[in-house]
Amino acid sequence: MNTQRRTVSIATCGMVLALLSAARFVAAEPHASFSTRNAPAACTFLGTGDATTALGVPSQPGKQFIDSAGCVWSNDPAASDSSRRVILNTHSPAAFGFAAHPAITTIRIEPVAGIGDEAFYQIYPGDASPFIWVRKGTVAFSIRMLTRLEPRPFTNDQEKAKEAVLARAAVAKI
Repeated sequence: MNTQRRTVSIATCGMVLALLSAARFVAAEPHASFSTRNAPAACTFLGTGDATTALGVPSQPGKQFIDSAGCVWSNDPAASDSSRRVILNTHSPAAFGFAAHPAITTIRIEPVAGIGDEAFYQIYPGDASPFIWVRKGTVAFSIRMLTRLEPRPFTNDQEKAKEAVLARAAVAKI
């Protein structure tokens, strides 16, 4: 019985040390060459005029998300679910790479030429709004228009065209 306790104690200590080592490895990640913390603030990528043109209604100034990796422009100061919104999120280049090769086979990837170093749409099944993902150098971001109004004010093709215009405007500010 005493040997069994010692074995469990040694195994537990070993696991704790392994977890501490892993925690140190993960904690070192922010010192990597790029993280979304090093990207420009998301609200600096677009202006209110850009959002107003895309949404087809007057937009409020961009409002930063709590985590600062995203910004939302909306015709509603509260940016409620029933409002028209443009959402821009910054991402790491690794996240951009993962998005370009989704594990979910029903998400279609459609390359976009002439925007940044690399760009593509993520197109979801059904009538969901598409995303445009863009990478320029070490800066990556996605833009999505959300208009949960019925009937929808824009088709997916119109949203894609508007997102491309927004993406070009954002790339010009990087």
